[in-house]
Amino acid sequence: MRVVANNLIDMSLNPLIYGLFNKQKPSKLNKEEYSRWLTGFIDGEGNFQVYLDRNYLRVMFRIRLHIDDIAVLLSIRDFLGVGRVNKDGNSCLFIISDITALTTILFPLLDKYGLFTTKWLDFLDFKVVVRHLSTSKTTRLTSIQEDWIKSIMSGMISGRTKYNYDLIPTLIVNPYWLLGFIEAEGTFGIKNLSTYFQIGQNIRNSMVLNQIANYLELLPKSFKFSIKTQPPVVSHVINNKTEVKVLMINNIDALHDYLMFFLLNMPFQTRKYKDFLLWCLVLHLHKQGYFYLLEGRSLVYLISQYINDGRYSTNVHRGKTPEISYINQVLSLKLPVALQPEMLHVDLAKACAQIIKKRSIYVYDKGELIKGSPFASYSSAMGAIGYSKSSIWARRSIDTGKVVGGRFTFYSNPI
Repeated sequence: MRVVANNLIDMSLNPLIYGLFNKQKPSKLNKEEYSRWLTGFIDGEGNFQVYLDRNYLRVMFRIRLHIDDIAVLLSIRDFLGVGRVNKDGNSCLFIISDITALTTILFPLLDKYGLFTTKWLDFLDFKVVVRHLSTSKTTRLTSIQEDWIKSIMSGMISGRTKYNYDLIPTLIVNPYWLLGFIEAEGTFGIKNLSTYFQIGQNIRNSMVLNQIANYLELLPKSFKFSIKTQPPVVSHVINNKTEVKVLMINNIDALHDYLMFFLLNMPFQTRKYKDFLLWCLVLHLHKQGYFYLLEGRSLVYLISQYINDGRYSTNVHRGKTPEISYINQVLSLKLPVALQPEMLHVDLAKACAQIIKKRSIYVYDKGELIKGSPFASYSSAMGAIGYSKSSIWARRSIDTGKVVGGRFTFYSNPI
């Protein structure tokens, strides 16, 4: 592992690199912490189902995940001491359908810690049905009972049209609940080789997203070397077609100096921890200026192709795992500009752009060098292939191997 020279600047690298390349079990949580984490995870991934099997009433609580994430379902089963874990193609499921297990284990947990999305309303309806089953001698329904059950079923989950928000507990954000919710619904993303963090929910859960946004905007600053950076500003974006509301932070300084260090100290329980650590590495490359070196940008591109869906074993286009030797090679490079305490990220980016010499840009169309190469500027390279000269694709993609428009690649030297 690389020995860092400046602890003020590189204080994030030791736990980050260690976590990336040392297989380790999720951090152990005590009962209270795990309960908070689990309710946050259920708020994101849990599902309460009531259904009819001919004239017989069935109920099921379940969590469905990708098969690669089966370990977390086994952990939940072991914590609760009830339920079963099944494999279903590329998915895995944790299921509790036993009435006694539901009423004596799951219900007390959720009654104590609560759910804060509209999923709580499904839970209340689910409890009514389970209570009926617990006192009934048979699961077979009369015609009147069947009509009653169908009326409940039609108003649960996606069929719900009426929301009594007064029944839903008010969220006071607990960090362990938030971690569980982030592991279920959060995204550590890289778009156009730049980092962002987001959480999305249907607009009916805006009250939860607003509380989370308030919490994130009050995070303490951990990276105090930079003296001018400001707390996160959380943007709220609504897609009117899908009725999904997204919280997003994409400012490099806020992500690095506030959010990253907060989450580095949190005990992730799922494989999203690996995505998070690689995302942190990309943040570090941006914050320190490695990104403005060709090798740094290539590493960012490699990571962007690997994390999130790119790492799943079922992905036929699975990304290549970044190697520790390559990461150390990039981190050993001399930076074009040394980060100064008074610098914002935008200041560092401008300083790097002024120092790094202009490069020749070789453009390839499906592996064939196009006429006019090499180009003296990114804008002329983009113009030559019919794109807007203001497009960022050449600048973002050079020497990464990224294919633009299904055809074009960009290099600073002929290949």
